[in-house]
Amino acid sequence: MVSNEEHLQNLVVGAYHREIEVYGYQMNISNYVAVLASLPQGDWPANLATWASTDVANLPADMSDEDVDLVSDYQYRDRLRTLLRTERAEKSKSERILVALKAQIGSDADAKIAAYKNNIGSAQPI
Repeated sequence: MVSNEEHLQNLVVGAYHREIEVYGYQMNISNYVAVLASLPQGDWPANLATWASTDVANLPADMSDEDVDLVSDYQYRDRLRTLLRTERAEKSKSERILVALKAQIGSDADAKIAAYKNNIGSAQPI
């Protein structure tokens, strides 16, 4: 049977790792937003829209390098927009779990998590 102390330790460890997960999602979100700012913002150009789902390697050989680059940029932009939505959704889920874990730990959850973070790698109890 798991003791109350062990259960609390597991909650603290889980909350710490969930904080790292939320941070990772936020880092990705920030990076995607920054990269999206450097990519085309408007609709696909009419002359290139037909190539929206074509792998760059399969574009016509006689397509200009400039158009190939534009197709690549628009495709990347579209992919990042999808990834951004996914990261935001996953971050929100992780934040909810983190809130639930902290509620189970109690009012001193942040202090316990900070103590765990400071003692990672040691056998010190929290």
